[in-house]
Amino acid sequence: MTKDTPDWKTRLEEQAALARLYEVRARPAARPAPPISRAVLKASAHILKEAGPAPMTLAGRWPEIVGEKLAAISEPLRVTPGKGGGTLVIRAPSAAAPMIQHAAEHILQRVNLASGSRIKALKIDQTLAPAKRSKRQTPHQEALSIEERHRLTATLTEVRTPDLRRALAELGEAVLTSSKGRRT
Repeated sequence: MTKDTPDWKTRLEEQAALARLYEVRARPAARPAPPISRAVLKASAHILKEAGPAPMTLAGRWPEIVGEKLAAISEPLRVTPGKGGGTLVIRAPSAAAPMIQHAAEHILQRVNLASGSRIKALKIDQTLAPAKRSKRQTPHQEALSIEERHRLTATLTEVRTPDLRRALAELGEAVLTSSKGRRT
């Protein structure tokens, strides 16, 4: 045997070592760093909990927190931080203030449960009562029939400005679908 050619025993050992390397995969000694978002969330969790929920978060869940009736006439404005907990500011008509004040304890419990924060007080920003809607503002409207829609668009073909044509079409549809102006 020559010095350059390995013997069969060494060759078999090398092949066995290569086979073991393919089977066993080495793990890196150090783990990769966790995402920065996890570290930021962990560091700021207590600060965010003390700051209270965002008004938009509360606004999205407001009907389930206070109920449908109160949600229709009130809305959360902001959460102001304070010692020992925040203050939730609600906008509501002055006529609804006694109802909200009566349910304040229940509202605070539901807000804290829904948001996981510590809200200790409730403040009502009183506004004017909403104006009642008349029948003229919310008419019962039905869709136009195909013939009526074709007749309406045919009368507006001579109008050259697209914005004006669209506005006149909406006006015509509103007139034709209103309960008084409905032609049979």
